Amino acid sequence: MPSNCLELITIDRRSRVPFDSQIKERIKGFILDQTLYYKTALPMPNELAKALNITEKKVVKAYQQLIEERFIKQELSGIYKVSYFELTNYFFDRNTAVYDAISTLGLTPSIRCVEKKVITLTKQEIEAIGFDASQSNKYFYINRLYLGDKQPIMLLENYLPLYIFKNIDQSFVGDEPLDAYIKAHYNLKAQISKRQIKAVNLDRTMAKLLNERPNAASIQSTNKVYDHLSRLIDYGRSHTISSYYFQTLVKKDDMVNAYPQFFNQSN
Repeated sequence: MPSNCLELITIDRRSRVPFDSQIKERIKGFILDQTLYYKTALPMPNELAKALNITEKKVVKAYQQLIEERFIKQELSGIYKVSYFELTNYFFDRNTAVYDAISTLGLTPSIRCVEKKVITLTKQEIEAIGFDASQSNKYFYINRLYLGDKQPIMLLENYLPLYIFKNIDQSFVGDEPLDAYIKAHYNLKAQISKRQIKAVNLDRTMAKLLNERPNAASIQSTNKVYDHLSRLIDYGRSHTISSYYFQTLVKKDDMVNAYPQFFNQSN
Protein backbone atom coordinates (compact mmCIF):
# COMPACT_ATOMS: atom_id res chain seq x y z
CA MET A 1 0.00 0.00 0.00
CA PRO A 2 1.20 3.62 -0.35
CA SER A 3 3.74 4.40 2.34
CA ASN A 4 1.67 7.34 3.59
CA CYS A 5 -1.63 5.45 3.69
CA LEU A 6 -1.95 5.82 7.45
CA GLU A 7 -1.27 9.53 7.14
CA LEU A 8 -3.87 9.92 4.39
CA ILE A 9 -6.74 8.62 6.49
CA THR A 10 -7.55 11.33 9.03
CA ILE A 11 -10.53 12.41 11.11
CA ASP A 12 -11.83 15.79 12.26
CA ARG A 13 -12.56 15.65 15.97
CA ARG A 14 -14.44 18.96 15.77
CA SER A 15 -16.95 17.53 13.27
CA ARG A 16 -20.32 16.15 14.33
CA VAL A 17 -19.99 13.42 11.70
CA PRO A 18 -19.27 10.07 13.41
CA PHE A 19 -15.69 8.83 13.13
CA ASP A 20 -16.69 5.70 11.21
CA SER A 21 -18.50 7.81 8.60
CA GLN A 22 -15.53 10.14 8.29
CA ILE A 23 -13.18 7.21 7.75
CA LYS A 24 -15.49 5.65 5.18
CA GLU A 25 -15.87 8.86 3.18
CA ARG A 26 -12.15 9.64 3.38
CA ILE A 27 -11.18 6.23 2.03
CA LYS A 28 -13.92 6.33 -0.61
CA GLY A 29 -12.66 9.71 -1.80
CA PHE A 30 -9.10 8.42 -2.16
CA ILE A 31 -10.36 5.38 -4.07
CA LEU A 32 -12.43 7.48 -6.46
CA ASP A 33 -9.53 9.80 -7.27
CA GLN A 34 -7.23 6.72 -7.56
CA THR A 35 -4.94 7.75 -4.74
CA LEU A 36 -5.80 4.27 -3.50
CA TYR A 37 -6.06 2.02 -6.52
CA TYR A 38 -7.32 -1.47 -7.26
CA LYS A 39 -5.94 -4.16 -4.91
CA THR A 40 -4.22 -1.60 -2.66
CA ALA A 41 -4.04 -3.04 0.85
CA LEU A 42 -5.55 -0.87 3.56
CA PRO A 43 -4.20 -0.60 7.10
CA MET A 44 -5.49 -3.27 9.41
CA PRO A 45 -8.24 -1.93 11.70
CA ASN A 46 -6.09 -2.10 14.81
CA GLU A 47 -3.27 -0.19 13.07
CA LEU A 48 -5.56 2.57 11.85
CA ALA A 49 -7.36 2.78 15.19
CA LYS A 50 -4.04 3.21 16.97
CA ALA A 51 -2.90 5.87 14.50
CA LEU A 52 -6.17 7.80 14.91
CA ASN A 53 -6.43 7.16 18.65
CA ILE A 54 -9.95 5.77 18.38
CA THR A 55 -11.53 2.40 19.08
CA GLU A 56 -10.93 -0.42 16.61
CA LYS A 57 -14.70 -0.92 16.49
CA LYS A 58 -15.10 2.42 14.66
CA VAL A 59 -12.63 1.39 11.95
CA VAL A 60 -14.22 -2.03 11.52
CA LYS A 61 -17.63 -0.35 11.11
CA ALA A 62 -16.22 1.97 8.44
CA TYR A 63 -14.59 -0.93 6.59
CA GLN A 64 -17.82 -2.92 6.71
CA GLN A 65 -19.73 -0.04 5.14
CA LEU A 66 -17.13 0.16 2.37
CA ILE A 67 -17.47 -3.59 1.80
CA GLU A 68 -21.25 -3.25 1.53
CA GLU A 69 -20.80 -0.46 -1.02
CA ARG A 70 -18.30 -2.65 -2.93
CA PHE A 71 -15.34 -0.33 -2.60
CA ILE A 72 -13.19 -2.77 -0.64
CA LYS A 73 -13.20 -6.45 0.24
CA GLN A 74 -11.67 -8.59 2.96
CA GLU A 75 -9.61 -11.50 1.71
CA LEU A 76 -9.31 -14.87 3.39
CA SER A 77 -6.01 -13.72 4.86
CA GLY A 78 -7.89 -11.00 6.72
CA ILE A 79 -6.31 -8.20 4.69
CA TYR A 80 -8.61 -5.48 3.39
CA LYS A 81 -8.02 -4.45 -0.22
CA VAL A 82 -9.55 -1.98 -2.64
CA SER A 83 -11.96 -3.78 -4.96
CA TYR A 84 -13.10 -0.71 -6.89
CA PHE A 85 -11.80 -0.70 -10.45
CA GLU A 86 -12.74 2.36 -12.49
CA LEU A 87 -11.77 1.98 -16.13
CA THR A 88 -11.03 5.14 -18.09
CA ASN A 89 -11.70 6.18 -21.66
CA TYR A 90 -8.63 4.18 -22.66
CA PHE A 91 -10.82 1.10 -22.44
CA PHE A 92 -14.01 2.60 -23.83
CA ASP A 93 -12.33 3.03 -27.24
CA ARG A 94 -12.15 -0.74 -27.62
CA ASN A 95 -14.59 -3.48 -28.54
CA THR A 96 -17.02 -5.27 -26.28
CA ALA A 97 -16.10 -8.45 -24.42
CA VAL A 98 -17.37 -8.21 -20.87
CA TYR A 99 -16.60 -11.85 -20.10
CA ASP A 100 -12.90 -11.43 -20.99
CA ALA A 101 -12.61 -8.22 -19.00
CA ILE A 102 -14.02 -9.92 -15.89
CA SER A 103 -11.36 -12.62 -16.24
CA THR A 104 -8.66 -9.99 -16.67
CA LEU A 105 -9.62 -8.50 -13.32
CA GLY A 106 -8.85 -11.83 -11.69
CA LEU A 107 -12.49 -12.72 -11.10
CA THR A 108 -14.25 -15.91 -12.16
CA PRO A 109 -16.78 -14.89 -14.84
CA SER A 110 -20.17 -16.43 -15.38
CA ILE A 111 -23.31 -15.50 -17.30
CA ARG A 112 -26.95 -16.07 -16.41
CA CYS A 113 -29.46 -15.76 -19.21
CA VAL A 114 -32.49 -13.80 -18.00
CA GLU A 115 -34.42 -13.81 -21.26
CA LYS A 116 -33.98 -14.65 -24.95
CA LYS A 117 -36.53 -14.46 -27.74
CA VAL A 118 -37.19 -13.40 -31.31
CA ILE A 119 -38.82 -9.98 -31.51
CA THR A 120 -40.23 -7.79 -34.26
CA LEU A 121 -39.10 -4.17 -34.43
CA THR A 122 -41.00 -1.43 -36.19
CA LYS A 123 -39.38 0.46 -39.04
CA GLN A 124 -39.06 3.49 -36.76
CA GLU A 125 -37.32 1.43 -34.07
CA ILE A 126 -34.96 -0.11 -36.63
CA GLU A 127 -34.02 3.26 -38.08
CA ALA A 128 -33.61 4.81 -34.62
CA ILE A 129 -31.12 2.11 -33.67
CA GLY A 130 -29.33 2.21 -37.02
CA PHE A 131 -30.00 -1.25 -38.43
CA ASP A 132 -30.76 -1.74 -42.14
CA ALA A 133 -34.49 -1.06 -42.45
CA SER A 134 -34.60 -2.68 -45.90
CA GLN A 135 -33.88 -6.07 -44.34
CA SER A 136 -36.01 -8.33 -42.16
CA ASN A 137 -37.56 -6.79 -39.05
CA LYS A 138 -36.92 -9.92 -36.97
CA TYR A 139 -34.26 -9.66 -34.26
CA PHE A 140 -32.84 -11.96 -31.62
CA TYR A 141 -33.13 -10.32 -28.21
CA ILE A 142 -31.12 -11.54 -25.23
CA ASN A 143 -30.94 -10.14 -21.71
CA ARG A 144 -28.14 -11.53 -19.57
CA LEU A 145 -26.58 -10.97 -16.18
CA TYR A 146 -22.78 -10.98 -16.02
CA LEU A 147 -21.22 -12.04 -12.72
CA GLY A 148 -17.73 -12.02 -11.28
CA ASP A 149 -17.04 -14.43 -8.42
CA LYS A 150 -20.83 -15.01 -8.42
CA GLN A 151 -21.52 -11.33 -7.70
CA PRO A 152 -23.66 -9.40 -10.24
CA ILE A 153 -21.64 -6.89 -12.23
CA MET A 154 -23.63 -5.95 -15.30
CA LEU A 155 -27.01 -6.46 -16.92
CA LEU A 156 -26.58 -6.51 -20.70
CA GLU A 157 -29.25 -6.59 -23.41
CA ASN A 158 -28.35 -7.33 -27.04
CA TYR A 159 -30.32 -6.99 -30.26
CA LEU A 160 -28.97 -9.14 -33.11
CA PRO A 161 -30.39 -9.03 -36.67
CA LEU A 162 -31.56 -12.43 -37.85
CA TYR A 163 -30.77 -11.50 -41.46
CA ILE A 164 -27.10 -11.67 -40.41
CA PHE A 165 -27.22 -14.26 -37.63
CA LYS A 166 -29.48 -16.88 -39.16
CA ASN A 167 -30.82 -19.50 -36.71
CA ILE A 168 -28.95 -18.00 -33.76
CA ASP A 169 -32.20 -18.14 -31.80
CA GLN A 170 -32.14 -21.93 -32.13
CA SER A 171 -28.49 -22.57 -31.32
CA PHE A 172 -27.42 -19.89 -28.83
CA VAL A 173 -27.81 -21.24 -25.29
CA GLY A 174 -27.33 -17.96 -23.45
CA ASP A 175 -24.59 -18.63 -20.91
CA GLU A 176 -21.68 -18.46 -23.37
CA PRO A 177 -19.67 -15.33 -24.25
CA LEU A 178 -21.43 -13.70 -27.19
CA ASP A 179 -18.33 -12.35 -28.96
CA ALA A 180 -16.60 -15.73 -28.98
CA TYR A 181 -19.80 -17.42 -30.14
CA ILE A 182 -20.28 -15.03 -33.06
CA LYS A 183 -16.70 -15.44 -34.15
CA ALA A 184 -16.84 -19.24 -33.94
CA HIS A 185 -20.23 -19.72 -35.64
CA TYR A 186 -20.44 -16.79 -38.05
CA ASN A 187 -16.79 -15.85 -38.55
CA LEU A 188 -17.55 -12.26 -37.57
CA LYS A 189 -15.91 -10.00 -35.04
CA ALA A 190 -16.38 -6.44 -33.89
CA GLN A 191 -14.30 -3.88 -35.76
CA ILE A 192 -15.81 -0.62 -34.54
CA SER A 193 -17.64 0.14 -31.32
CA LYS A 194 -19.63 3.34 -30.79
CA ARG A 195 -20.78 3.88 -27.23
CA GLN A 196 -22.81 6.43 -25.32
CA ILE A 197 -22.90 6.54 -21.54
CA LYS A 198 -25.26 8.26 -19.14
CA ALA A 199 -26.48 7.98 -15.56
CA VAL A 200 -29.96 6.53 -15.04
CA ASN A 201 -32.00 5.09 -12.18
CA LEU A 202 -32.62 1.37 -12.03
CA ASP A 203 -36.17 0.15 -12.33
CA ARG A 204 -37.41 -2.47 -9.87
CA THR A 205 -36.67 -5.45 -12.13
CA MET A 206 -33.11 -4.42 -12.95
CA ALA A 207 -32.40 -3.48 -9.34
CA LYS A 208 -33.45 -6.93 -8.16
CA LEU A 209 -31.16 -8.65 -10.66
CA LEU A 210 -28.23 -6.44 -9.66
CA ASN A 211 -28.94 -6.85 -5.93
CA GLU A 212 -29.59 -3.13 -5.56
CA ARG A 213 -32.44 -1.03 -4.24
CA PRO A 214 -35.05 0.20 -6.73
CA ASN A 215 -34.24 3.61 -8.22
CA ALA A 216 -30.54 3.28 -7.37
CA ALA A 217 -28.20 5.29 -9.58
CA SER A 218 -26.57 3.30 -12.36
CA ILE A 219 -24.45 3.71 -15.46
CA GLN A 220 -26.27 2.97 -18.71
CA SER A 221 -24.23 2.32 -21.81
CA THR A 222 -25.64 1.90 -25.32
CA ASN A 223 -23.21 0.35 -27.74
CA LYS A 224 -23.32 -0.13 -31.51
CA VAL A 225 -20.95 -2.75 -32.88
CA TYR A 226 -19.98 -2.83 -36.56
CA ASP A 227 -18.21 -5.56 -38.52
CA HIS A 228 -15.51 -5.33 -41.22
CA LEU A 229 -18.20 -4.51 -43.80
CA SER A 230 -19.37 -1.54 -41.70
CA ARG A 231 -22.64 -3.32 -40.94
CA LEU A 232 -24.29 -2.77 -37.59
CA ILE A 233 -24.31 -6.32 -36.24
CA ASP A 234 -25.13 -5.78 -32.56
CA TYR A 235 -26.93 -3.15 -30.54
CA GLY A 236 -26.28 -3.48 -26.83
CA ARG A 237 -27.61 -1.71 -23.76
CA SER A 238 -26.07 -2.32 -20.37
CA HIS A 239 -26.74 -1.22 -16.81
CA THR A 240 -24.33 -1.46 -13.93
CA ILE A 241 -23.87 0.02 -10.48
CA SER A 242 -20.57 -1.78 -10.06
CA SER A 243 -17.14 -0.21 -9.98
CA TYR A 244 -16.13 -3.03 -12.32
CA TYR A 245 -17.86 -1.21 -15.18
CA PHE A 246 -16.40 -2.03 -18.57
CA GLN A 247 -17.40 -3.26 -22.01
CA THR A 248 -14.06 -3.80 -23.61
CA LEU A 249 -11.92 -6.38 -25.28
CA VAL A 250 -8.62 -5.83 -23.53
CA LYS A 251 -5.61 -8.06 -23.70
CA LYS A 252 -3.90 -8.50 -20.36
CA ASP A 253 -0.63 -7.12 -21.78
CA ASP A 254 -2.50 -3.96 -22.78
CA MET A 255 -3.83 -3.56 -19.26
CA VAL A 256 -0.42 -4.15 -17.71
CA ASN A 257 1.13 -1.54 -19.99
CA ALA A 258 -1.62 1.00 -19.40
CA TYR A 259 -2.04 0.42 -15.65
CA PRO A 260 1.07 -1.30 -14.28
CA GLN A 261 0.13 -0.31 -10.71
CA PHE A 262 -2.87 -2.64 -10.85
CA PHE A 263 -0.70 -5.67 -11.49
CA ASN A 264 2.21 -5.20 -9.11
CA GLN A 265 0.11 -6.11 -6.10
CA SER A 266 0.15 -9.65 -4.76
CA ASN A 267 -3.14 -11.51 -5.10
